[in-house]
Amino acid sequence: MTKKNVNKPNWLSLINIDSVYSSDMQRKAFSLFTMIGISIVVIAVLVFLNYKVYSPILTASLIIVNITNISCSIYFIRTGNLQVVALISMSIVCMMFVALVYTGGKDNTALYWLMFYPVVTFASLGVRLGAWLGFTLLFSCIVILYGPDFGQVSYGDVEKTRFIASFSMVFLFSFIGEYFRHKSHMAIADITLEQKQDAYTDPLTGIANRRFITSHFLKLAQTRPEQYLPFSILLIDLDNFKSLNDTHGHDFGDTVLIEFTKLLESQFLATALKARYGGEEFVVILPQVTVATATVIANKFREAVAGHVIFTDDKQRISITCSIGISQVNKVTDYDDSLKQADEALYSAKAAGRNSVVSN
Repeated sequence: MTKKNVNKPNWLSLINIDSVYSSDMQRKAFSLFTMIGISIVVIAVLVFLNYKVYSPILTASLIIVNITNISCSIYFIRTGNLQVVALISMSIVCMMFVALVYTGGKDNTALYWLMFYPVVTFASLGVRLGAWLGFTLLFSCIVILYGPDFGQVSYGDVEKTRFIASFSMVFLFSFIGEYFRHKSHMAIADITLEQKQDAYTDPLTGIANRRFITSHFLKLAQTRPEQYLPFSILLIDLDNFKSLNDTHGHDFGDTVLIEFTKLLESQFLATALKARYGGEEFVVILPQVTVATATVIANKFREAVAGHVIFTDDKQRISITCSIGISQVNKVTDYDDSLKQADEALYSAKAAGRNSVVSN
């Protein structure tokens, strides 16, 4: 008999790989703020030493860049919005470099300062935005260096050619490096997410396993109590499952577990978390549902199970029943105690003759 998983439910969307993306954000932030820190110091020193030599346009551009970088740093500390900060900072720096190339800086040394820009732009903004800003600066430099005279300083032909060639090479290899780094990062992220999902999935039924609840769901409920608490625990056990296994074989037992899982998925809302706790024991967590309401829901599910028929390979009709113990969790730290209470209630349901619901 072929074993197959039921459709993967919504609980998989709760699994995240924030640690992977967090590392990438840290890399971007480190690259950006290293540039910002160095630029603030260098620009302050250059303006202080050369304000008499620099043109008013260049001096004003440098001061605006420093004010913007300091403001962006403060904004990031308050909001943590790295993308906006990086885009504003690198755009302002791009405009400063255009002004620097236009005026020539001190002794026409402006072109030497531009070489690091593609590296930092790609590192802090990624492929798409990095390419746009890098190309914008390159195009602006070409217009200033080779375009009509509109007041810009004059550079030597050899200096212009070497700069464009060098900047283009830095831009190209920075693009290639970031493009394939991003592809590798996304591939690693996909593999990590898939492995994490597999680790939290019961291989037979396709629903969550016990590890998902203890390692992931409880942490989620702890950080977002307004979305989950209080929640009710339904501890469900298939009645006489060992007898079914012994009589009809383990393959049929697996079929029963899969069919029972399908009932869990169809009878409970998508917001309910269904997990196989081990063997023929299952857990359903009902977020923001009290014991009283959970008892009504559990009884409806119990009746649906009792009315469900499963056929063996020789077309024999088999009916199954389940017993359910219920408890309520008001604080995440009370989960273990509430689970014990649900287990005690389940034991009482079994002792009462099975196919019953007991709440604690």
